[in-house]
Amino acid sequence: MRVGAFSSIGARSVLHAARTAPTGLPAATLVGRSVVLGDRCLLRSATVGDGAVLGDGCVLLEGSVVGAGAVLEPGTVLPPGRLIPAHQVWGGRPARYVRDVSKDEAAAHAARADDAARRAAAFAAEELPEGGFIYVDAERARREADKAAA
Repeated sequence: MRVGAFSSIGARSVLHAARTAPTGLPAATLVGRSVVLGDRCLLRSATVGDGAVLGDGCVLLEGSVVGAGAVLEPGTVLPPGRLIPAHQVWGGRPARYVRDVSKDEAAAHAARADDAARRAAAFAAEELPEGGFIYVDAERARREADKAAA
């Protein structure tokens, strides 16, 4: 199993892999970069491309593939081996084509991914500065201040 950078996995979502995929495709579960997985999703030996958005409660079964930048509406079920082309919106049980992703939607997804990258970089800089951890440095400064006051 692999989850790419800046991807978000919703609460109570489950990602797992079968021992072997009946479709002949790889049995691993692969999630690309900047993917948004809604709450209560189930991915079983599925592949999700970079920048895809899966609504709440989506189910992706063995060998199903969601292309880069594709969108699945909430509650969508992908049967084994189903391929969702890049930059399309699909929905239903089983999944059916709805429409292409608009340019505005694609731009919003890209902006969201850029924002996630900025927040991750800010978090890394805040929590893991060069030379040590902030809380370790703060504790050291507190001890030194207590010694000076005593």
